[in-house]
Amino acid sequence: MKLYKLYERDYTKINSEHEKKLQEKFEIYDKRKGIKNTKDDPRNNEPEFEDRKFLWCHNSLFPNNYLYHGELEKLDLGYESTCFKDVIDKAKNENEIQRYIKDNRKWFIPASIYKEYNFGNHGAYLFNEMPLGTEYRTDYALLGKSSDGYSLVLIEFEKANVPFKIKSYDEVSESVRKGNAQIRAWKKWFDSNRGYFLKSIGFTEKGIDIPTSRIYYCLVVSRRDLMNDVDKDLRSDICFEMNNTKILSFDRLVDNILNLKL
Repeated sequence: MKLYKLYERDYTKINSEHEKKLQEKFEIYDKRKGIKNTKDDPRNNEPEFEDRKFLWCHNSLFPNNYLYHGELEKLDLGYESTCFKDVIDKAKNENEIQRYIKDNRKWFIPASIYKEYNFGNHGAYLFNEMPLGTEYRTDYALLGKSSDGYSLVLIEFEKANVPFKIKSYDEVSESVRKGNAQIRAWKKWFDSNRGYFLKSIGFTEKGIDIPTSRIYYCLVVSRRDLMNDVDKDLRSDICFEMNNTKILSFDRLVDNILNLKL
């Protein structure tokens, strides 16, 4: 099944004699027996940024979806956080937010959701519009590894500038209801199709087996100043009832962007 690339170039390919020599240098290091000094790893000590990025991406499980942490060093996260807040302040629907992310390849914005979980420190990937068979497609998916193995987060974006709860009622707003319904549909689909998904998406052939307990769901909707204490209690109840589910406001992503280097 075809997966969208995050980058303009194809990192599965070696594009020059220079990259070929870089790869040979890395393979010599990687095949070295015994304890390796990471300072000798060409992925860390090559002087050129693009060379380091090539080596990290090319030698990952999914070269075109690998999140190279070194890219964060080039970002002014305060500026990026302010820009994203301005986008969500003005957005009339989720598509405007999505266009800002995708047209500008600001993948660090959905990737900031890693801050809500305790995996990804041994390898982190982002998939744009990951298909769930032919029935569904996520907005984003995060694949991350920790000492426990791989975990997966499926992400749904809904509208930003909408209330969480209908005023005077203990019922969620249309955007929250729609997002929750989508996640419930994904969960039901996985009950019967987990094995098929892992195989079709290319995880099985790479030795990745993700149990249901490590498949998580995240809905991003509404704004912090549109939620009162009652709304927050309702949100907590929904997350508890839905198992492995988080509901974040868009302002939480603004906060997470600021903390990406931490």
